Amino acid sequence: MNTKALFARLKRVAPATLVLASVVMASPVDAQRKAPASPLPSGNPDAVPAPETAAPAPAPETAAPAVVRRIVVTGAQRVEAATILTYISLHEGDDYNESASDKALKSLFATGLFSDVKINFDGSIMTVNVVENPIINRVDFEGNSKVTTKDLEKESQMKPRMVFTRAKVQSDVQRIIELYRRNGKFAASVDPQIIQRPQNRVDLIYSINEGPTTGVSRIIFVGNKAFDDSTLRKNIATEESAWWRILASNDNYDPDRLLFDREQLRRYYVSRGYADFAVKSAVAELTPDHSSFYITFTIDEGKKYAFGKVEVDSKIKELPSQALRPLIDIKQGDLYDETRVEKLKDVLVNAVGSKGYASADVGVRLRRNPDTREVDLVLRIEQGPRVYVDKINVVGNNRTLDRVIRRELRFQEGDAFNRDLIDRSRTRIRALGFFKDVTIKNSAGSRPDKTDIAVNVEEMSTGEVSLGAGYSSTSSFVGEFAYTERNLFGRGQNMRLSVSMSTISKQYQFSFTEPWFLNRPLAAGLDLYKWVTDYNQANYEGDVTAAGIRFGFPTSEYSSVQLRYTFRINKITPYSGAPASLLQEIQLYGNSTNTSLIGFTFGFNTLDDYLKPTKGALFSISQDFAGLGGGLKFLKTEGSWTGYRPLIWDMVGSLTLGSGFIQGYGGDTVPIEERFFRGGDNFRGFKLAGIGPRDTSYTGDYGALGGDFYAQGSAQARLPDLLPSDYGMQFALFSDFGTLGHLDTPFRGAAYPNVKDNMAFRASAGVSIKWKSPFGPVQIDLGVPVVKAPYDKSEFIHFSAGTGM
Repeated sequence: MNTKALFARLKRVAPATLVLASVVMASPVDAQRKAPASPLPSGNPDAVPAPETAAPAPAPETAAPAVVRRIVVTGAQRVEAATILTYISLHEGDDYNESASDKALKSLFATGLFSDVKINFDGSIMTVNVVENPIINRVDFEGNSKVTTKDLEKESQMKPRMVFTRAKVQSDVQRIIELYRRNGKFAASVDPQIIQRPQNRVDLIYSINEGPTTGVSRIIFVGNKAFDDSTLRKNIATEESAWWRILASNDNYDPDRLLFDREQLRRYYVSRGYADFAVKSAVAELTPDHSSFYITFTIDEGKKYAFGKVEVDSKIKELPSQALRPLIDIKQGDLYDETRVEKLKDVLVNAVGSKGYASADVGVRLRRNPDTREVDLVLRIEQGPRVYVDKINVVGNNRTLDRVIRRELRFQEGDAFNRDLIDRSRTRIRALGFFKDVTIKNSAGSRPDKTDIAVNVEEMSTGEVSLGAGYSSTSSFVGEFAYTERNLFGRGQNMRLSVSMSTISKQYQFSFTEPWFLNRPLAAGLDLYKWVTDYNQANYEGDVTAAGIRFGFPTSEYSSVQLRYTFRINKITPYSGAPASLLQEIQLYGNSTNTSLIGFTFGFNTLDDYLKPTKGALFSISQDFAGLGGGLKFLKTEGSWTGYRPLIWDMVGSLTLGSGFIQGYGGDTVPIEERFFRGGDNFRGFKLAGIGPRDTSYTGDYGALGGDFYAQGSAQARLPDLLPSDYGMQFALFSDFGTLGHLDTPFRGAAYPNVKDNMAFRASAGVSIKWKSPFGPVQIDLGVPVVKAPYDKSEFIHFSAGTGM
C-alpha cells in the first residue's frame, strides 16, 4: 500500500478516535470497563485498528487531620499545669500540626521558667514534658574589695527567689566586668558558680578575681597653645596615677569619665573666649604591660572671640524688649563666655515665667564674625499661651504628710503660673530640713493653657539617736547623748532631748516646737534646760535652770516675729582667789538670782538656700526685758545683718555686722552672768572671752569681766572647691573685727586700777577649714590677731571635731 492510500485511510479513522476520547474524558467509569472500540468496516483488508486510549489513574483519597483529644503536662513542680497551657496556642479539640507545635515549644522556652521542653504527639494525646529552672536561694559575691557588695547587687539582675537562667547569669557577668572596668580593673574576671539545694533551689555565687588596678600613666594634650598641659589637667576629672594620691579615686581609666573630661575641656575653653573650640579625639592606649593607660586629647582651640552686639526681640506685650534690657549684663567687647549666655537665658526664662508664661520659648542664636572676632548674641522670646496651675502633685513623701509640704507652697491650683513663686516654694521646702533634694517641675495640663506641677522630694532621716564625742579648743573634750526628731510623726514637729558633758560644762535640754499651732502659721514651742558652766576665764561657775515658751508667726513672705517668755534661776559660785571686783559683785547681787524675761525677735530672710547660701541677706533684731517679776532689771538689745553675694572665680562672699547693748534700770547694774563675752567661736584669733574688759591682777587666761556693749563684723570669702567634692573639704578666708566694753559696775575706776575697759578696736584674719570626715565634722580656724589690746588673749588655732553614732 502506497503512502497516499495510507493517509487517506487515517483521515477516515480519526473522527472515530476523537469520539472515543471524548467519551473517555466524560465518563471515566466507562473507560475503566475497557469497552472494545467499534470495529472497522468489514471487507477492508487494509483497515488499521484504532489505538486504545489509556485510562487515567484514580485520584488519591485525602487523609483526615489528626485532632488533639487530650493534652498532658508532665515534669511541672512549681508551675501549675493550667499556667503552662496558657503559654501554648494548641488546645484540646484543635487540629494538630507541626507548625503549631513548634510555636508552642518556643513560647514555653521564652518564659524563662524551663531549662528543657519536649512536645510529643501519638495521634490523639499531646504530651508536654518540661524541666523547670531552679529558684535562686541566695546570691553572693566572693573576692570583691575594690567594689562594694552593695554596688555589685545593684548591677546584678539575679535576685533571691527569682528563676535561675543561664542567659541572665551571663548578662550579670558582663555587667560586673563593665563595672570593674569603670573602676580601673580591666583584668577583672568573674566565674559564676552554683550550689544545688533541696527542692530545686540553688545558691548563685559570683567568684571575682579583681586583678591589678589599671592606672593612668600620662595625660597628653595635642594642639593646645593658649593653655599648657598642666593647666588643662587641673580642669578634667581624670588624674595621673602617683604614689602620693593614695586617696584619689579618679586616677584610673573610665570611658564614661573620659566623655565628661571632653565636656569639661570644652566648657573651660568656651568660658574664656574660644567659641569654636572642639575636642577632635580622646584616645586611651593600654601600655604593653597592661598596667596603665596613656590618654591623649587632640584639640582644636580656634580663635578667641569677644561679645559683639546683643539684640533682644520679645514678642510678649507685658515684657517689651526695652523692659528686658536692664536684665542683660553682657556688653559689647566683653570676653566671650558661654556660661554667661546660659545664665542670661535662665534670667530671661525666670522673668518670662514670673508673668505666667510657662511655655514661653527663649531662643539664643549666635552669629560669629571671624573677621572682627566677635560673637553677636540674638535673644528671641516667643510668647506662648498664658498658663495656669491645673494640678499639684507631691511625690516621694513616704513619711511626711502632704499638708506639711503643701503649706510651704506659695501657689495654689488655679493660680497663674509664676516661676518666682515656684523657686521660692522650693527654697521654703528645703529649709524644712526634711529632704535631701527638692525639685519642682511643670508639665502639660489638661488644656493648652493649663500646667501640672510635680513637687518631687527625696526624704532623709530626720530622727536621730546619737552618742557623740569630740574635742574643741573652747570646751576641750565633749561627750553628748541626744535624741532628736525634726519631723515627728511626719507632721513637721521638732523635738530634742539632750545631755551634753564637757570639761567646762554640763547641759541638759528638752525642747518641742509645733510649726503650725491650731492649724495656723503660728509656731509654738516649749524649752526646759539646765546649764552648769565653768567660766574659768571669768573665775566663777554658773548654774542656770530655766523654762520658757515661745510663739512665732510670719509677717510677710520673708519676715517673721517671735515672742517669748523665760524664767531663769541663776546661781553663781566664785572660785577661790577670785578678784575683789568679782567677789564684791557677787556680794551685791547674791549667789542666786531669779530673772523673769519677756522678749521678741524680728527676722528678715531672703537667702536663696538656707543650707549653702550664695546670695541674699539675713537680718534680725531682738530685745529682752527683765523685771516683770524676778530680782534683776535690765533691757537687752541685739541686732545682726548678714549678706551673701557671688564673687569672682566661683567664690561666695559674706559680710556680717552685729551689735548688742544691755543696760540696767531702776538703779540696778548688769551682773557678770548677763554681760556679753567675745572670743573663740565668735571672734576667731582670740581665746574664749579673750577680748574686752579684764581684771589684769590675774595672769594667764583669767580675769575676763565681759562688757555691756559690743559691735562686731566678719568678712568671709568661701573659696571654690580646691579638692574634689568627694573629699568633703571647704576652705574660706575670713577677717573678724570689732570691740567689746563699757562696764556698768561700781567696781571700776581709780579704786580698781587693774580693771581695764577702754573699748579698744580689735581685728583678726585667717583661714577656716571645714571637713566632713568619716569620723564626723571637723573645723579648724587658723587666726592671727591684727589689732589687739595688750591684755587680750590670742589663739592661733581653734579646733573642733565630733563624731556620733
